Amino acid sequence: MKIREIISKQGSEEVLKNIKRFLTAIFSNPIVTKEIKQRTRGLKFSFTIAGWLLLMTLFTIMFLKSYTRSVVVISRYRSFVESFCVFLIFLFAGFFELLVVILCSQAIAKEKENQTLDILLSTPLTNFEIVVGKMIAAAGEALILFFSAVPILVLLYFYGITSMGNILLIMLYVFVIILFYGSLSLLLSTLIKKGIAATVIVVSIVIASTIFSYFIFVTGAQPFVSNSPQPGKTQNFWNLLSISLSSTFALIEFTIVRLNSDMPAFFPYHYKIRGYQIHLIICIVGTILNIFLSALFLSPLRRIRIFRRKPN
Repeated sequence: MKIREIISKQGSEEVLKNIKRFLTAIFSNPIVTKEIKQRTRGLKFSFTIAGWLLLMTLFTIMFLKSYTRSVVVISRYRSFVESFCVFLIFLFAGFFELLVVILCSQAIAKEKENQTLDILLSTPLTNFEIVVGKMIAAAGEALILFFSAVPILVLLYFYGITSMGNILLIMLYVFVIILFYGSLSLLLSTLIKKGIAATVIVVSIVIASTIFSYFIFVTGAQPFVSNSPQPGKTQNFWNLLSISLSSTFALIEFTIVRLNSDMPAFFPYHYKIRGYQIHLIICIVGTILNIFLSALFLSPLRRIRIFRRKPN
């Protein structure tokens, strides 16, 4: 009994030590503070925030003018505002996804180009801490831009379409998708010397996945549409697969669900599990896998240091 207690105690201590090490790698990472200070200190970041807020303000003003001119019947109010909400959400998603992909693709590639990667690897930091630090720094810059545009985003709540909780859930879903593609570009930057090549590859993957999902729907599900007014088993499967593989289609479905919209489902199916839920799982698992592989390939000759610090 004493031996079992000692083993269980040692095991629990090891688990707590690993959890502490993981939290330290995230919240006490010197790379995070250094990267964020460097990126937010110059005028470039200030101009980026100003340009982003100007873009959001212009689109909002255009909507308000169009709304006051064209919407006369009350019944058209909800559908018109819903369309604007979907457009605004996709504007957020597209801008932040492109920003994080560019930042993450430059994270490791820039160190290689400046020949400072070996210096970074010679520090006591593990490969995992280096990769996570680069990832959090890129996501942190996107979060600063996101919070700067919150007053404009609150307009969705004031129009009475949905609650602030649903808006925050949509933004959280967008952020998970962004982290997935950011981690993918980070992985590619560890394998490719040029950061621009990693950016082009990730953007191509996003476009290709959307086209491929639509191709699956057209070739797999569309032939069954004319046979029955209700989608059959085959059509249900292909429609679910189309949404599960595409971030664009998954975000559209999740937005329609959270807004309680009357918009028709463009890929109807009758399953309890939703396509956006499957895509969310894919993004979470993919992000973890991409970060692990990035730490693995960051320094192939020092794989033992992925999670263990270099001895002093």
